[in-house]
Parts: sequence; C-alpha cells; structure tokens
Amino acid sequence: MSYQIPANLASELEELDIYIKRHLAGELDAATLKVRRVPFGCYEQRRDGSYMVRIRTTGGALTPAQLGAMAVIADRYGSNSIHITTRQEFQLHDIALTNVVQSMRELLEFGLAARGGGGNTVRNILLSPGAGVDPSEVFDPSEVFDPSPYAFALTTRLIAESGSWLLPRKFKIAFANSPADTAYARFNDLGFIAELRDGQPGFRVYVAGGLGTKPQVGHLFQQFIPADDVYAVTTAVKRLFDQNGNRKNRNAARLRFLWNSLGEERFRQLYEEQLQLVRAEGAAPLALEPAPAQVIPPHLAPAHDDSPGYHQWRQRYVEPQQQPGLFSILIPIFLGNLNNADATRLARFLAPFGGDVLRATFGQNLRLRNIPEALLPNVFEVVREIGELASAPRLLGNSIACTGADTCRLGICRPKGALAAVVDTLTHSTLDLNQIPDFRLNLSGCPNTCGQHMLADLGFYGNVARRGQQMFPAYAVVAGARVAEGEARLAQPIDRVSARDLPRFVEDVLKLWLQKQHLHASFADYIDAEGTQDIRALADRYRNIPAPEADRSYYCDWASDQMFSLAGKSAGECSAGLFDLIEVDLKHAKRLREELLAAEPASRQETEAALSSIALCSARALLITRGIEAPTDTAVFENFRKHFIESGLIDSNFEPVIATAQQSDTLAPIRQQVFSLLDAVDALYRSMDNSLRFTADSFSGGLQHT
Repeated sequence: MSYQIPANLASELEELDIYIKRHLAGELDAATLKVRRVPFGCYEQRRDGSYMVRIRTTGGALTPAQLGAMAVIADRYGSNSIHITTRQEFQLHDIALTNVVQSMRELLEFGLAARGGGGNTVRNILLSPGAGVDPSEVFDPSEVFDPSPYAFALTTRLIAESGSWLLPRKFKIAFANSPADTAYARFNDLGFIAELRDGQPGFRVYVAGGLGTKPQVGHLFQQFIPADDVYAVTTAVKRLFDQNGNRKNRNAARLRFLWNSLGEERFRQLYEEQLQLVRAEGAAPLALEPAPAQVIPPHLAPAHDDSPGYHQWRQRYVEPQQQPGLFSILIPIFLGNLNNADATRLARFLAPFGGDVLRATFGQNLRLRNIPEALLPNVFEVVREIGELASAPRLLGNSIACTGADTCRLGICRPKGALAAVVDTLTHSTLDLNQIPDFRLNLSGCPNTCGQHMLADLGFYGNVARRGQQMFPAYAVVAGARVAEGEARLAQPIDRVSARDLPRFVEDVLKLWLQKQHLHASFADYIDAEGTQDIRALADRYRNIPAPEADRSYYCDWASDQMFSLAGKSAGECSAGLFDLIEVDLKHAKRLREELLAAEPASRQETEAALSSIALCSARALLITRGIEAPTDTAVFENFRKHFIESGLIDSNFEPVIATAQQSDTLAPIRQQVFSLLDAVDALYRSMDNSLRFTADSFSGGLQHT
C-alpha cells in the first residue's frame, strides 16, 4: 500500500532544476527561488547553503526497499542519517542546492516524492500507526475497519490535482482508526475518525484543528459520513479554504482562523455550497487499492533468546496484532535520527517480510508489523544494534524533540541536546519508568509545535529569559493534554524553567507523578486536581539563576559551548518565542508606572529609579525584533534611537526622553513623556504579526498619558 505519483512530477522537477540553475547563475533572486522550492519540500537549513528535503510517506508507510534507497541517497548527497519527523515523514539533511533535484529524481525511482513536503500545499496525510493491525479498530468480533486504503487513495487523488499546490496556507489531513485518535485527527485541518455504523464503514469528521501558534482543537463537523464520501468532503473543505482563506496574512491563514472569522454557521453554509458543486461534477469515490495479500512468514531460521534483556524488550516494545500469531514492534530511534548504515541493515533484514512491514510513528520512531511470533528473537538481534533506546524504558523511547536551533532557522533553543540530557538524567535516576510507559514527554525549540509539546503530558517549548541584560535559554512548561476523541484538549501553560535546569526539573515532576498516580485516572486529571500547583512549586526551586561569572553553563544551551545569543537573526526568524521576552520588559515597566500613579509620593530617588527603569525597559523591549542584544544601558538607548526613532517607527518627539535617560539626568520633569513612550512602544508591539513584522509605519502613541 502506498500512493501513486502523478505523471507530471518528473517534468516539474526539471522546471525546479532550471530555477535552481538560474539562481546559481545570478539570474534569479533567492526569494523567488524559495517560492519555487519550498512546495517541493526543500527548506534551507540554519547553515547557509545547506538544504533539507522532506519526503512524503502517507501514514509513514514505506517498503524496506524505499528505506534502503533513502539511506543510499542520504549518504550520497547529504548527512549520515535519515530523520523521522513527528508527522510520519522522512527528511534528508545537509544537501547542497546543486544536488537537491538529483536527490529527488533518485527518490522518484523508488516511488517517493517530496512534492507537498512544504509550502501552502496539501501536506503529508497522517494515519494511525497501528491502522490495519491494531486490535482497537475491531469494533466487534466480526467487524473490522482499516482506514489505511482511504488515506493512500486520497493522497493519490489530491497530489494529482493542481488545486492542491496554491492554497492560502498548508492543509493537513489525518485518519484515525479508533476513538483513541492515535492519528491526532482532532488536531489537524481535516480529521477523519473511523466508525462502523450498522455494518457500514464511515467516518466522523472534524475540521479546523491545528497546532503551531494559536493552536486549536478541531470541531465536530459531521457525525457520520459513508466512506465513499471522503473525497467529496475533502474537496469541498479544500475549495472552501482555497476561495476564502486569508492570503494576505500568513499568520492568520490556516483553516482554523477561517472558521473563527466566519463563524460556524457561515462556514457550514459555504461548505454545503462547495459540496453541492462537487457532487454536481460527478466526482467518483476514491479508487481503493486491494488490501495486501496475507503475510507469508519469510524463510528465516527462528533464533532463540531466553535472556532477561529479550523478555524486557518484548514487554516494553512488542504488541500483539488483531491477526492471530502476528506482532507489531516499536523501534525507538533517538531524536528520530536513523543512521544510514542502520537503515540499510534494517532494510535488508526486512526485505523478505514483504512491502507491508514498516511504518513511521508520531514519536519519531519506526513500527514494524506482521512479524510472526517465532521470529521475534530475530528482530531483537537487529534492533538492539540500532540504538541504545532498545534497552531503555518505553517512556524514553517515545520522548520527542524537534531539531530546534541545531538546524532550523526558526529554532530558539536546542531541544535535541536538552532531551539527551533529560534521558541521561532519567537513565541514572532511581525512578521506575516502566510504571508509566505511555507518558508523553515532548520538547520543541520554539512555540511552533514541531515537537508536539501541546499534545504532551509534560511538554516544553523554547523561549528566551534574561537575568539583567544577559539572556539565557529557557523553556515554557505546558502539561495535561488529552488526545482521545470526546475529551481532546491542548496542554495547559504552567510555568517556565531554564534550559540548564530542565533535566532535574523533569526528574522532579516524574518522581512526584509516580508517587501520586494511584490517586488519579490520568496525568491530565492530576494536572486538573493538584498537578498545576505541584509543578509550579517545583519550578520555584529553580527560579534563581546564578550570574554568568558564577556559572556560565546557564547561559549556554545544551550541546553548545557558546554563550546563548539571538544576535544576527533576521526579522521573522525567531518569531513567536520572543514575545515572552518582550512581555517581560513591558509588564515590568507597566507595573512600575502603576505603582508611581497609585502610591503615595515616593522619594525623589525612588521616583527617578522607577522612571529610569520604565525608559530602559521601553527602549529595550523591541530591540530583539531587530536581532540586537545591547550589553549596556547606553547601547540600549543608542540602538533604540537608530532603529526606532530615526526609522520613523517611534515619533521623534520622544528623542528628549531617550537623551535624558541615556545621560542619567532627572526624568521627573518629563514624567508624562516617559509614560507616553511606554504606550508608544506597547502600541507598536501590538501592531506586530507573528513573524515580528510591524504592520504600521509609525506609532507616536501621543505625548499625553491619561
């Protein structure tokens, strides 16, 4: 089972090749090339001149031959590993621009495409990793419904349509095989959850869910549709989005923003109009491929293993399928990075098992299927050589971290290094992690949710904190997500902790949960009852950060010996994670102003100190949007004057306030102007979009404070 590649993809690759050659010859600017390459799943990485190719694999399904081909192509043109994403895709990293198209041509030879791996397109369609083998999709002893053929057929149909490549924003679809929603259907633009009604296969339909910035749980849209209506419903929603989505502001362009702006009634009205048009066109139902033939065990001599290590591995990572005598096996791949040599070894071993033996999971891991029980020891011999996590508790094997600032241009922190430190701390702890095997521990390098922190039991996303003028890497803490249908919700914001303290903090939280889990049905219930207060109390232990001269490590991110810095980033590269840092300055300045306005007259010295702090925080707050880290107060005021007053973003009437504060002269006579400066900066901040761009040319904010 897989998708069919449209016939015109080869010619489209030739067009992309022409664009790249024109760019390399100086005939085409980088921005124009970006528009062409990103819809082909080609992204520039953090290191200039280095590119990533994201490969479409519907539901994470691929054959052993395709896995082996990826490893060969990665070795030939890129890095020494293949990366498994949290959306059941595969990425090849560190490819030179000159080799991008050739790598795609070679992928095409093995039935793999990167088209739609990025950009405003129909993205990789998700599928429950256990679809077709998971006992939970057996609705009663005689009724089984595997949604896999619908995900593959829908991919084939949509990627052949020109209307799938120029949408207002990315369009994500998921198919879940049961109400447990192991495909996160409620957190995608369009989600289908399998159901059998009176023996008829069909789906409940959800729309307008999504993660990223301003995440949202999807809305129940259709209680039940016959399975034959999947294409018509998808097309109607896609066309509604295409014709009504926000194409001016990409930060408010996803389907969930359209739902919110139109309202449910109008959204449904537009959908019904599109659905009628689709039906009038006579669109045929999806053409499903036949189910794979019955698995025939390969001619391998069964190995024998009665060791404690084998039995522990089997307990942690092996599960029975709905098919008697066959088993599904999770192969944990730390950080989703599968070494090319290991990929080749695994592909060769799996080749005799047929094509339907391998899927990628949402935890950046691989899942084998259709393995006869007698051959489980043979699998163990192979997988224990692939990574150390094969002998680790399942919680560690399922933990997620996106690539973060290591390679991603949006990354703020380095969650891969942080998770490695967490795993090391937990491995050397006395905690019995086998008691909580399905605990979801997820890290993202910024708020954009590539590490699925909003779907975690305990999640973290990178942001920036400051001690005085010195920045240090930190993580916002979220917890208590629920994913099953009927109770789905996003993780709740709890607190913040420094990156350096993260491993000990995670250990503390898990230790407390192990002590209290007998009192609560789930970790989410614990968060609702007492966990939020417990976690905040734990975060308080790590509130005081030492000065750089006392402990430099707090100011270096994990897996880096450089002082943490955001200097040199272009506008929009850091995005939403910096809002927290801006808010710290603005909130502090506003609090000082409120105290001056509400309290009895303070001493002259206290008043001057407060006014100086208000001026400093106002001037400093937005410097980071220009990639500036000012090491001194003087540098703060000079850079504010240059980048905000002289540029016209802030009224030049505030120049006397800046000059007075910079010279440490008395500010009391111009106290109202100091307050108005804060208002002007705050107004400018509120005008920014999620990429830290200002939507207004200037904001004076007025010179009178009321």
